[in-house]
Amino acid sequence: MRFILERADLDEAVTPRAVAAHLGISAAAVTGILDKLHAGGMIAIHANPDDRRSKLIVPFDRSTDADDVDPLTARIREAAGDLDPEVAAAVGAFIERITRSVDLECR
Repeated sequence: MRFILERADLDEAVTPRAVAAHLGISAAAVTGILDKLHAGGMIAIHANPDDRRSKLIVPFDRSTDADDVDPLTARIREAAGDLDPEVAAAVGAFIERITRSVDLECR
């Protein structure tokens, strides 16, 4: 979702192929992800006017309250906000280390 939002902010078109390349996963896997994001009201999928075989991914209306769309993330943000800055830094470093380990394992 972050990739889609960042590209939209730059006024760049986002296609399923671009999402797949960014995530390093197959187009089939991206289709499932995009279907779930669409069903959750997070994105819209439009025909690409420049290439009728392709689709464009557009983020949800930014006036929508993201916490209403994704209440779990709102609760996670709230819990993170309660952490002492030093503890938050330690937790962040731990999560980064785990992420790197998982990424290495999945390559």
